[in-house]
Amino acid sequence: MAPVPAPTGGPPALRSPDRVLRLVEQLSRNPQGLTAKQLARRTGIPLKTVYHHLRTVIDRQWAWRGEDGRHYFRPEAVGPAPGAVPRLDRVRPVLERLAAGTGAAVFLASLREDRLAVAAHAAAPGAVPLDGLAEDLPEAVHATAMGRALLAGLPAHQRRRLLKEHGLRPFTARTVRDADGLEAELRRGARSGVFTETGEYREGVACSGVIVRTGARASDGLALAAAVPAGLPQARRREVDRRLRLAAADLVPILIPEID
Repeated sequence: MAPVPAPTGGPPALRSPDRVLRLVEQLSRNPQGLTAKQLARRTGIPLKTVYHHLRTVIDRQWAWRGEDGRHYFRPEAVGPAPGAVPRLDRVRPVLERLAAGTGAAVFLASLREDRLAVAAHAAAPGAVPLDGLAEDLPEAVHATAMGRALLAGLPAHQRRRLLKEHGLRPFTARTVRDADGLEAELRRGARSGVFTETGEYREGVACSGVIVRTGARASDGLALAAAVPAGLPQARRREVDRRLRLAAADLVPILIPEID
């Protein structure tokens, strides 16, 4: 499906930046695209207002509308993941707040040359050691929550190619070993918005991850993840997931062009 071209004459000024960012945030997290009605339900913005702001989002080329009526995020609006580096002075405080509020080790990650790479990280005192997690990380895209979030954001053919080339290395006895099992995990994460794993990358460590940004190229994607002890009570784990979502929402306006 071809993008709908933006009209000429320059984009209009934003009258409601907060609502526009909420729409862009939802689109960035849903690579399968969203209809205006779905956006209205997910954001709580009235449908008529959603249609109004979608015109601005499309005019500014932050998203495009497909022939299927769904709206798709444009990753090129923010550039590839390495382009986030100049913004790390604004990214790090978000990660540090998340780490302090959850007691977790926190990662912002991307795929570079089909290998998992950490762009920024933070850890609370007493959190799961970062050094122990990072040792084999480039090959652990299938076994980590942040890797699964990034995989889910790829077109199916790219995901199959990547997994075929790299295989499903067993890091622990719990690591998913078959493609069908992994696809089931990705579908489960896509439904809930949070991708998880427990003890699949490191024994005794559980991780949750969310999509911050997706795109046609692997390097366009960014995922945010938090690692905690596997024995953490479920109520605490749910609170970590809640704070993870909020932190991802805080990162979206940092990783898109300035709102004027």
